[in-house]
Amino acid sequence: MTAPSRQLRLALALLLAVSALAGAWLWRGGDRTALPAEIENSLQLRGLAPNRWFRYHEAQPGWTRQGHAGMAFDSKRGTLLVFGSDTHGQNWDNSVHEFDPRRKRWETHQPLAGPQTYRVDAAGVPVAGTQELMPWAMHTYDALEYHPGLDALVVMSTTDHNPAAGKAGRPAREPTWLYDLTRRQWRQLDNQGQPSPSFFGGSAAFDERRGILVAYRHGVWEMDAAGVWRRASPQARHSMHHTMVYDRRRGELLVFGDYRATNLVWRYRPGERHGDEGEWVSNQVAAESCPRLSSVPAAYAAAEDLVVLVVDEAAPGQAPGAQPDTASTYFYDPASATCSKLPKGNLPRVGMNFMMVWDSVHEVVLLVTGDWQGSVTVWAMKPQRPPVSDRRPR
Repeated sequence: MTAPSRQLRLALALLLAVSALAGAWLWRGGDRTALPAEIENSLQLRGLAPNRWFRYHEAQPGWTRQGHAGMAFDSKRGTLLVFGSDTHGQNWDNSVHEFDPRRKRWETHQPLAGPQTYRVDAAGVPVAGTQELMPWAMHTYDALEYHPGLDALVVMSTTDHNPAAGKAGRPAREPTWLYDLTRRQWRQLDNQGQPSPSFFGGSAAFDERRGILVAYRHGVWEMDAAGVWRRASPQARHSMHHTMVYDRRRGELLVFGDYRATNLVWRYRPGERHGDEGEWVSNQVAAESCPRLSSVPAAYAAAEDLVVLVVDEAAPGQAPGAQPDTASTYFYDPASATCSKLPKGNLPRVGMNFMMVWDSVHEVVLLVTGDWQGSVTVWAMKPQRPPVSDRRPR
């Protein structure tokens, strides 16, 4: 069964279960305001007013969001998976943090392994932990993704910018790490004995049509359900700090932003099979309507065939050259290759952020914000295409 079918089955099953349980509750005389929390939360997400951000959950869960970290959507469990750290000697978070939208609850899967446990093993691989093997804390950016074929969180970054190398030793090999969601255990990808490619500062997305994980930096690579990397294209159109999403309707990958902010949107059309070379296509039309982007959250809203982008922008009247204290929301329409600004899509400044996903169960976009010393906030929005008259002409 294909990945879209699994997601559709999960969404339908949840909808039927919620409807049945809610109906049974009300049939027994239950008050609508006293529904069980999980049902109430699912109903709340599905019933959001469109095109507005809602502060869905805010807490101080014992860890803080890191700008260099990333997030993936676990389509099997319908949860958010956060992993990554700013490192630079001030943060050593190498734990997996999971948010369940139905329970409105964060869970940390394992305590972080302190820097005193960091070492380079006999194979030259950087490892951490005493009881369980774990990777070092690292910048992950958009280079992590959930692979449904492996039922694992795939971390494709490396330990660059981690000062532990000065004491623990310089790694000779940086593997791709897999976090088994069933066993909650880390393991290194074997990759048939070949070195794993490096995607530090890169991006990744899961190609649902082919069941292939696509990762991008210094070329395009693909991983199948057997956990084998194959280079599909030696070409690279970006430096780093870009974000990639999968356009389900067209079977293409869309890349937004770059180290030097850009309003160009690139499309990558993959080959038919695992490792077949694809084609890069630049979209000059997008540059006429899209803002300049770098290190921004992006998510493809499959129900509306739109990409949601959140961009820090100066508010009206703000002093020239001052750091923006607000963020705007844009819709990128793949059909017309144009961006449109959402009139009521403002948020507090998000900073460097790679933590926005499409929740295919509730058909909403979920965004996680917060800084290294504050609370962690989960925002939710139900995207809806604006009327034709409201869209900017091509």
